[in-house]
Amino acid sequence: MITHPTNLLIFGQCSPEPSRGGHRRGFTLVELLVVIAIIGVLVGLLLPAVQAAREAARRMQCSNNLKQFGLAFHNYHDVHNTLVPGSFPGAVFYPMGWLPRLFPFFEEGSRWDQMEALFPDYAVRRTPYRSHDMENPLFGSVNTAVCPSSPLGNVASDHPVSANFPFANTQGSLHYRGNSGSFDVDLVSGTNTSRVYSRSGVIFPGSRTRLTDIKDGTSNTILLGETSRSLGWTSSMIGGFGGLKPWTWGFYDYRNGEYLTIDHKTVQWPINYRGTFLTNMTPFTSHHPGGAMFVSCDGSVRFFSESLNLEVLKAMATRMNGEVNLVDQL
Repeated sequence: MITHPTNLLIFGQCSPEPSRGGHRRGFTLVELLVVIAIIGVLVGLLLPAVQAAREAARRMQCSNNLKQFGLAFHNYHDVHNTLVPGSFPGAVFYPMGWLPRLFPFFEEGSRWDQMEALFPDYAVRRTPYRSHDMENPLFGSVNTAVCPSSPLGNVASDHPVSANFPFANTQGSLHYRGNSGSFDVDLVSGTNTSRVYSRSGVIFPGSRTRLTDIKDGTSNTILLGETSRSLGWTSSMIGGFGGLKPWTWGFYDYRNGEYLTIDHKTVQWPINYRGTFLTNMTPFTSHHPGGAMFVSCDGSVRFFSESLNLEVLKAMATRMNGEVNLVDQL
């Protein structure tokens, strides 16, 4: 039988050519390890950049929070001809402080109205942190009062839960504190050293500070500073009222001219100080690398380095002590 040569050609073309060595070539172990190493290097290079971008966004949000507070204080001043005082006479020993007074001035007016519906003059006649309406969600998170960089979150404080404070870790955080003044100027003493506070700033017990009272210049005087970090503090410092408490407790009035200032502080220590301190001298702190955010009495927001000279920080805490041009030293 004679086979047609065309068929041989066709059969030859249709037959697959075997690969060299009898199989397809893949990655060797060395090549795979090199690829993994390259990916690891790329991730190592990109991760810090991603983290830095996220922190920049969080820092911007923190700055926006303080900007809103600065504007709210000015709006309050326009209505009442004074900045929010550090204390109000009340029916309870431990009423709320400056933050709820600002609710009507930064889109939280409905929260103020709901408080008033619960009880007239709620801010000075009820104490939700310890005694009244403690589980009410009305006293939960206030977004503007929370620094997004703080791991404490928006409904937590560093105060341990106890029989007296069963909801200490569920009420809204307050990561910003008012400026009571410098420890070196106009200090008010008490029967207990923890009750010492300064009246040289803008928010202190009994204050009625007007913008025209700030003789050192509103841009040179701190209004609020960030306090959102308690790393390195002892349990006694955290358990006492020098720690980071919810916004529902502004101060403690002993009715004899002595106070614990909870939502406003006297400047005695540098930014991010980790040593021992008394209740009214809680330092400004943050989780932003290298410093903390502040808003001045003119509404401007700045980042203060933790290496800022303590004397400059104290000078910026006074409203009329003759210190000017302090912004140039930041």
